[in-house]
Parts: sequence; C-alpha cells; structure tokens
Amino acid sequence: MKRNIFNLIIAFIMVAFIVGCGNKQKGSHAKIVKVNGNEVVDCNISEVTDTIDLPLSDIINECEIILLETNEKSLFESVYHVSISENYIAIHSRGSLPIKLFTREGKFIRDIGKIGRGPGEFNSLYGIQLDEDAKRIYLTPFARATKLFAYSLDGENLPDIPLVYPQTKFHAYVTNNTVTVLSMPFEGEPIPIACQQTIDGKLIKECFEPKNLITNPRNAQGQFVGFNSELSSSRNADAFDYFKLSYGSDLPDTLYHYDIETNRMIPQFVAFFTGEKQGTWTYEWKSHYCTQIFGKKYKGAKVLVDKKTLKSDFFRIKNDFLGGYKINKFYMSNNGMFISSINAMQLMEELDKSLKKGDLRSKEKQKIENLLSQLKEDDNEVLFVGKMK
Repeated sequence: MKRNIFNLIIAFIMVAFIVGCGNKQKGSHAKIVKVNGNEVVDCNISEVTDTIDLPLSDIINECEIILLETNEKSLFESVYHVSISENYIAIHSRGSLPIKLFTREGKFIRDIGKIGRGPGEFNSLYGIQLDEDAKRIYLTPFARATKLFAYSLDGENLPDIPLVYPQTKFHAYVTNNTVTVLSMPFEGEPIPIACQQTIDGKLIKECFEPKNLITNPRNAQGQFVGFNSELSSSRNADAFDYFKLSYGSDLPDTLYHYDIETNRMIPQFVAFFTGEKQGTWTYEWKSHYCTQIFGKKYKGAKVLVDKKTLKSDFFRIKNDFLGGYKINKFYMSNNGMFISSINAMQLMEELDKSLKKGDLRSKEKQKIENLLSQLKEDDNEVLFVGKMK
C-alpha cells in the first residue's frame, strides 16, 4: 500500500514537472533566419499572443528619481530627446526652445544655443549628444544640414563640424576626432547609408549598401511621402544600430548594425505583420529587441523579443520601484541608459492611485508619500533614470 502511494506521488511529481516545462514553452517565439550569410532574428508579430507586464527592475538595477528644478528659465514643453552623462542632463524638448542643461541632481544650469537663423542658432533638431569628457554638446540639425552645431558646457558656441555630405534626416556621433554618420538618403542623392569622417570634414570611409534603405520620396500614386520615414539609433548594445521606419512599405522593417571594421550594414532583427501596411518602430537593448507597431489593428502595441530565448510578447513596462504604475508617457533608451519622463501633476495622479490600492509594502508606501510631499502640480518634469542591464 505504501509502495503504491509512493509511486502515485512520484507519478504526480513527474506530471507536474512535465506540465511546468510545457508551460515554459507556450507562447510565441521568433526564429533565426539566414540573410546573405548573416543570422537574423525574425519576428512575425501576427503570431504573438501573450501580453506581459515587464517590471522596470528587469531592465535596470537601480532607479534614480530626478526632480528637475522649476523656475521661469528651466521649464519646457514635452521631452523629445534626453542625453545624460555622469554629471549632466541635456534636454531637447518639443517646440521652439533651446537645449536645457541641468545637473544630474536636476538643478537648472543654463540654456544651450538659441532659436533663429544666425550663427550658433537653430530652428529644428534631429538629435543631441552630450559629451562630458570633451566638455561639449553636439546638435544634429534637421533637413538641409551641412554641419553639426557644437557648444561648450558653458554655453559658448564653438566652431561647427562640417559634414562631407549634406543631410536630410541623420544621426551623428562624435568620438574624439572621428564622426560616425548614419543617414537616410533619398532616391537620386549620392549619399552613403553610413560613413566616418574627421571633425574637420575629411572622409574616412563610406558604405552605400543595402539599396532598400534608400528612401523613395514618392509613392505609387506619385505623392510625396519621403519625410514620413524616420531614422533611429540608440547605441544600447555597444554598436551603431540603424533602423529606418518606412510607413506603408511592403518590405519588413529591419534593424542593422553598422560594422565599422568591415564597413558593412549587417542585419540583426526583422519584424513584420500581416493585414495592413503601416510599419513598426524597432529599437534594441542589450538583452532584447523591442518593436512598437503602428496601424489600426495594433494601436501602438509594443512587442518584446528576448535575444537568448527568442520568446516574443506584447509588453507594458511597470515602474515597480514606485508602486507599479504603467509607464505610458515618454520613455527612451540611449547609450545604455533607460530614461522615463512624466510631468509632476500626472506623476502625482499615478502615485495617488498606487496608494489607494492598499497593497504596498511599508517602505514602498513611505517612499511614495515622501515623493508626493515634494511635488506640486505646476512643477517641472520628473525623470526616472537607470543604467540598463
């Protein structure tokens, strides 16, 4: 009798183990495909079924809360881009405003640059790089750019960096005396996809492939659509990543790495879905590929693909450092840093909701209450910052 009971227990454990292992394999997985001899992670979004809540603590080890100083000069419109170094924060906001420079603790220092058409002035920007080691800030102009703007951290307008090729939409990164330029060429323009040059404008190397990254400014109906495409590069995975979003394209969206040694664009990740022609916005973390989907069917949903397991899920980021509220306002990842921005009033609303749930640990509750005591409705933006795993 005892032996039969023992055998039943063993059988139950085995079944439970098998079921548990089976559960781990459920859900959608991307696959590895060969493209011109390169291994590429391929994700069919139409096959993704599961949705997960991704804790922010899975992405970063520690969360730094930065309350940006509130005064007449420090205020800005919604964040467009943030660049962070060891001791500084540079914010490029929407609207016609100069760059706002803060200390890492959130104290406003000064404006960088001016709005206008004169020397050291700009109207619209496509990117920003804060280089604390060189004590400089580099600004990437938008459309008909022939140079990069350069400023000291003291706000002084420094000599511009001439570009070998005129640019429309592009990203540029200055490292010592070398500038790496990632471009979105338009059809008929003799501009490489990527190149390297010196800071005084001398070409080092250039890459013109692949041809599908060249933007056709008109669609099949002859309508001008070139500016609808966008270019992104986050450099989170120790590489110059390149992604071009093409609205309404028949081709799947592919993320590349610009391999400087071989001077080639190497495909890394491709995402696609069926049913409508809209597009995806794809970016990269060290451990994952992420895709935001555009179109009526998915309504901005995001997909996360684990690089090791290829597990693919729709996902939402929850700030479990502070009550677990959903991060649905601005967030970005750049150069290995995760940055989330939310205005003070909205943050206060989210924190109030977390307190009303009543399921917080005492330390977490106290942390939220302390933060709420420091906030006022008309305060400046609040940043949540952490180094990515």
